[in-house]
Amino acid sequence: MKGIITVDIGTTSVRGALYDADGRLIHMDARENAPGYFNDGRVEQDAAAWAGILPEVLKSCADAAASARLEPACVSVTAQRSSVIPIDRDGIPLHPAVMWQDRRAAGLAQAMAACEAQVYRACGLKISPVFSAIKMTWFKRHRPDIWKRTRHMIGIQDWALYLLTGRLLTDHSFASRTSLLNLESRQWDAELLRLFEVPPGMLCELVAPGAVAGGLLPGCARETGLPPGLPVITAGGDQQCAALGLGLFSGERAVTNTGTGSYLIGHSAKPALDERMRTACNVSAVPDAYIVEAAVLTSGMIYRWFAGLGSGGANMDAADAAAAVDAAALSRLNAEAAAAPPGANGLILLPHFRGCGAPHWDPAARGVFYNLTLGTTRGEMARAILEGIAVEMKESLELVEALCGRVATVSVSGGLTRSELFNQIQSDVFDRAVVRFGNGEATSFGAWIAGAVACGIDASHARAFARALDADASVSYRPNPENLPLYERQCRRARALYRALAAPGFREETR
Repeated sequence: MKGIITVDIGTTSVRGALYDADGRLIHMDARENAPGYFNDGRVEQDAAAWAGILPEVLKSCADAAASARLEPACVSVTAQRSSVIPIDRDGIPLHPAVMWQDRRAAGLAQAMAACEAQVYRACGLKISPVFSAIKMTWFKRHRPDIWKRTRHMIGIQDWALYLLTGRLLTDHSFASRTSLLNLESRQWDAELLRLFEVPPGMLCELVAPGAVAGGLLPGCARETGLPPGLPVITAGGDQQCAALGLGLFSGERAVTNTGTGSYLIGHSAKPALDERMRTACNVSAVPDAYIVEAAVLTSGMIYRWFAGLGSGGANMDAADAAAAVDAAALSRLNAEAAAAPPGANGLILLPHFRGCGAPHWDPAARGVFYNLTLGTTRGEMARAILEGIAVEMKESLELVEALCGRVATVSVSGGLTRSELFNQIQSDVFDRAVVRFGNGEATSFGAWIAGAVACGIDASHARAFARALDADASVSYRPNPENLPLYERQCRRARALYRALAAPGFREETR
């Protein structure tokens, strides 16, 4: 039988998975690989880390394939988006990867604010330190020595494909997160390149999501036990693949993927732009389609950070505390959160620990617990985190529906959706049916779908999804009518709290 190996390069881990031809998950190997978080807003990672981990997860999957008597048909790769690595003419990184959460370009983004409407109309993205182009501009302005030696500015997906195939290319879904791709033409936009001061020769060759990037290099084949020349597929961005793996083929469904951050994603047959630029529009992993995306920049990371408080000493930062949390600690916290009442006795969390994403795109926003008392319990704080994330995502759902139409069902995935409590909170806050599919690995499953189509195992993405979906393993959640008024009030209070904290002069007075 044929098998497909997927690689999912996330923010804090690299996950290799082996699927059979029917989409059944046979083997999973996850390696922790978190970036460094710095108090000045920098978030960086050594590009060599991926070069070391990729062969390890591929070898693990190759060994599993041999044991299961599966012949790998391809390696299908997905990754986080909007990070930037400058490389020289020999393909050697000149600087650690500047990760998507990095805020060092916030000042440049503010300086370019007058161009924001023009940029959004062309590429579907606001000018934000999250996206790639402004990071490239930052290198030109603030690291001219590196800029002069740079041959290509690439993303993490591009780097992985280069390590595996020796080719430098990027697909439209990743390119649409750079602020440099024209959504209509799906080509690099000359005016955007001029605005961000990026020479076109610094960018990768463009291909469609799901394209064959190349064949596995002989050196990689020797390291991993996979055959040389094995097709390597660029499956699409991690959120595009998660949406694909959650069955996003029409506007009647929206999907959420909750990991380090959270994304609420809708489907559109054409570029769909918000007149107030509160959502992002990107190229989908589904052919001839687009996704409308609203982001919460930190979510699951906050819950893990809270679970890890006090477990590693006074000098442990948030990222280290989150990484140190084990399953037992999370299980205890989940139980305490479940014991707290809906609404957490009036406690509100604003999950702006690395700035605010949609709808405000406010990099200066900060996380807030509001309404704490001496009677507040750890369980109430934990529940407030889960509710605060869902409340933030509810505003995202409203934005997506305005562009894509009424959503009947929200499919959910990601680390936090292992919590039954969080899934029910999402259903109550959204006032929508919520479904969690049996395969909790939506991103790698989406990469499997892309690989199955690229290798000819299935004729279309929708057919592959329908054939592989195990409906019996899915869990559905329905809104609890008793909780709807409470959460409507929580939404109003959270929005009012953000407006008060964002008022002119308040932040300056409290710094």
